[in-house]
Amino acid sequence: MNTMKWVLLLGIALLLIGVGAAIHYRQEESATNVSGSSIRSRAENVLDRAAEGVVCTGYVDLEHGIRSLAPLRPGRVAEILVKENQHVEAGTAVLRLEDEDAKLQLQAAEAAVITAEIQLEETGQLQEQQRARLAQQQAAVRAAGFRLDAARQTLQHKEDQLKNNVITSEEVIATRAEVKALEQQEYAEREKLAELKTIDPVLSVRKAKVQLKLAQIQRDQARHQLNECLVKAPVAGTVQHISVGAGDIVTGNPAQPIVRFAPDEPLLVRAEVDQEFVDRIQVGQTALIRDDTHSGTIWHGKVQRIAGWYEQRRPTTLDPSAFTDVRTVECLVSIDPGQPSLRIGQRMRVMIGRVPSIAGD
Repeated sequence: MNTMKWVLLLGIALLLIGVGAAIHYRQEESATNVSGSSIRSRAENVLDRAAEGVVCTGYVDLEHGIRSLAPLRPGRVAEILVKENQHVEAGTAVLRLEDEDAKLQLQAAEAAVITAEIQLEETGQLQEQQRARLAQQQAAVRAAGFRLDAARQTLQHKEDQLKNNVITSEEVIATRAEVKALEQQEYAEREKLAELKTIDPVLSVRKAKVQLKLAQIQRDQARHQLNECLVKAPVAGTVQHISVGAGDIVTGNPAQPIVRFAPDEPLLVRAEVDQEFVDRIQVGQTALIRDDTHSGTIWHGKVQRIAGWYEQRRPTTLDPSAFTDVRTVECLVSIDPGQPSLRIGQRMRVMIGRVPSIAGD
């Protein structure tokens, strides 16, 4: 009886252990399936999010923006030479300032150049003049030496006559004074010769050349100032707007652009993508573009460049309670050729990524 009892208890224990193991295995298998399904679901959500499109606002612009043209010098506007919306070539004068003072300054500078050129020609003859002066002074020194030698011989002769009582001592004293005067004269002539030797005509020529160069620079500056009286188109393009007229005073640093100028460059759209949607866009994605105020013409384009920094969204409302700290990334969207024309500054609605077809849009 005891043996049968122990065998029955052992069988019940083994049965309970088998049932528990089976339940644990089923629980682990179920948890594994749930975890794998969750991971796959999250991955699919990420892929779906990346494939989703982005709708944002953009503005038609040029890659480097509108050019603001203005004169570098202040003055009064004399005349406007073109009209707004007129296409001009590079170097075309757009407006002209009064230039009477600039013309007078140029005339004075040109006269200074002519004077400097004459001075340079004169200094070019200094070398020949210097050689002639040196030769003349050397001759003067020799002549003074000859006179001094003759006076000394005369003095010696009169001193001999004085010993023989042929002449008086006063004549000897006078001759000695004459000899001393001739000695001083010879000394003065030698000093003049030394002074002439210190004069270098080459230095005078170099100085005249520098003065001529300075005069030429001042003349070029005067010409530049005269040219600055004209505001010219830097490249071929279209004059968008002119904010002054004849008689207006302009300064060297105007508060607003004098001339707004659009070069002949392809238009593009600067789209502002909110920070939370930046991971959905990439270079090369297609874009569908519409006017933001009405649904009419559709333009097609591609993402050309994505900025590497965040900035605040361009303000569009004056509501003080509006949330203004909205970070966006600028996205440049090129416009495919052969489509209707756009205007710079035009606000557009841009759809990037999963763009709906025209038929279903």
